[in-house]
Amino acid sequence: MRKWPLKLKFGIYAAVLTTLALITTAGLTLPYIYFRQLAELDDTLTDDAKTLFNALENMPGELSGRQPVSSRFIATALKRRYIELRGPQNELLYRSSNLRDNDISNLPNGLVTVKFNDPSLPTWNARIGTFRSNSITLRVGTRLNTIERMQQDLRSAFSYAIPLTAIGVFLGGLVLGRRALRPVAAMTAAAERISAQQPSERLPTPKGRDEIARLTTVLNNSFDRLQSAYTAAAQFSADASHQLKTPIAVLRAGLEELRHCDALKEEDLEMIDALLGQTRRLHALVEDLLLLAQVDAGRLRLEPVALDLVPCIDILADDVDALGEDKELIIERETPPHLVAKADARRVKIVLQNLGENAVKYNKTSGRIRIRAQQDKKWVILRVANTGTPIPEGERGRIFERFSRVAGENIKGHGLGLNIARELARAHGGDLTLRRSDEKWTEFELRLPSANGSEG
Repeated sequence: MRKWPLKLKFGIYAAVLTTLALITTAGLTLPYIYFRQLAELDDTLTDDAKTLFNALENMPGELSGRQPVSSRFIATALKRRYIELRGPQNELLYRSSNLRDNDISNLPNGLVTVKFNDPSLPTWNARIGTFRSNSITLRVGTRLNTIERMQQDLRSAFSYAIPLTAIGVFLGGLVLGRRALRPVAAMTAAAERISAQQPSERLPTPKGRDEIARLTTVLNNSFDRLQSAYTAAAQFSADASHQLKTPIAVLRAGLEELRHCDALKEEDLEMIDALLGQTRRLHALVEDLLLLAQVDAGRLRLEPVALDLVPCIDILADDVDALGEDKELIIERETPPHLVAKADARRVKIVLQNLGENAVKYNKTSGRIRIRAQQDKKWVILRVANTGTPIPEGERGRIFERFSRVAGENIKGHGLGLNIARELARAHGGDLTLRRSDEKWTEFELRLPSANGSEG
């Protein structure tokens, strides 16, 4: 139930609570009505006993206790009652025929419920009261079929009413839950639109002054503060990167000019070459930071066109061959004649360059690099794989993070290449993922939108 929609949970909880409430009500109501009717019946039987005793007192002559009583002294309204009349010596004076073979002579005083049997009829319950007056014992009773029928009718009514009510409450709970959560759904949709490209989007404030309206106000205020901080950080990164480009370029030009000075010794030239190498690395880092700042600020501008990636893959293969010359790498390639993607050529070349450099840096001597590509109606898919030490399981979720380096690796770099490549792929509407990393291959998959809509 954890993953079920909240409105569905609301309907289920309401239905369950209603069902429990109705079952509790039925459990209390049925016994109450039963004992209430039984008490009323006991009062009626007591009144019937008084009526019979009055009739006996008005009989002609004296009731000796041994003389049988004629049925004509039984009131018509009491003919359907179970009646037994006994004298001082427990001699039988009168017994109604509807008692049949059921013996009620040994019942205790007061009113009790007994079970009657008849071979030709189902067993039934009766309420019998024992009363005494002037040495005469009177037992009078009646069937409990009316009360039992009422109980059965109530049970049947509850058995239909409880599930139907539960269903009705469930459906009503769905409707009410959907209506109550409508502002939350609007907030969710608006929150999904808030991104680096649309940082000014805000949650719609619902009408009223309830808890959801207050929560919306608090969240919007938080988004305002986050946007201000995010914009300031992105602007600072962009400004700093841009401002660093000029002094680095001047420093690099000065070092290159100084290198051509004839008065320098060999060790001086080696030091200048080392400094030039560091300035190139610094320049590359500044370019990467400036690119990421543009991505963060939502100012990255793409110029997507129908681009055939095969020439780009040719350049990638040449670069990999040149970079991996010292390691004597073997390059395997499997690509179709054409791969037409909708992409920005300059940005895609950066992605491929980072993938190629990564495949060379983390490869082993005499290792292999495999480049495979395919195209379908929706995607152009490029996979770049290399042999070498597999990425540890615990590090695979971090390799796309900025400045992230695989633990234990002593390889030059800033840890920005994969992050930049993935950001550029996603800016195109595609993605870059780690497809596998085991003892045989570490493979990355680049997906870019297809431009021609045909099978490749």
